[in-house]
Amino acid sequence: MSEEVELATVEVLGALAYGQLRSFQVTARAVGHAPDARTADELAELAVREHAGYVLLRDTLASHTDLPGAVMDRQKPHFDAYFDRVPMDDWFSACAFFALGLPIAADFSRELAPSLDRETGMVLVASLADRGPFERFATAHLREQLVDDTACERARQLVANVLGRALQGFQGIVSDTDALKVILASGADDGETGETRVKRLAIGVMQGHHRRMIELGLEDLEEIT
Repeated sequence: MSEEVELATVEVLGALAYGQLRSFQVTARAVGHAPDARTADELAELAVREHAGYVLLRDTLASHTDLPGAVMDRQKPHFDAYFDRVPMDDWFSACAFFALGLPIAADFSRELAPSLDRETGMVLVASLADRGPFERFATAHLREQLVDDTACERARQLVANVLGRALQGFQGIVSDTDALKVILASGADDGETGETRVKRLAIGVMQGHHRRMIELGLEDLEEIT
């Protein structure tokens, strides 16, 4: 691995580690919105998994640099701007975020992992993309609440807000550092530039988002074709 790719890997790991730490914090905070003790207990277990994902990313970052905290600190502004404004006012908004907002990170990790070295790619998938139980939990609880057009429209508005902030944060990170371009270019064997592959990654993430919206009946297939 070249020094440039190693430095880029450190930057990306730092971003994902801090983002996962904030994800854990938001998940734990939502326990208080659960409608009953059993659901709260299930969500608390999922929060524990989110923290375990953070620890895995943090420890992997520490194996690449002696200053993991400083690397994560550089990512704070973008992720704090996103997570500080996550709609988490009640159980409905929490479920909307967990079912349709949080999986964006899983899609991103699956798209990025093949361009990283094998070990780091496996860490990304294990810590961020292996959220099947969380997605099923959140989707089932959100579906129960999508009882009429008013509820569906509220979900669309919440998700549009989350998606807009996620895209804004993504653009900010890409403009602040070339790390993502460097990693994606290093994994290209077809002559594509890093910038082209960043755009391709973003398209893949959006496709996953639209698929989930369609499955929940919040978008029609015709609207995105």
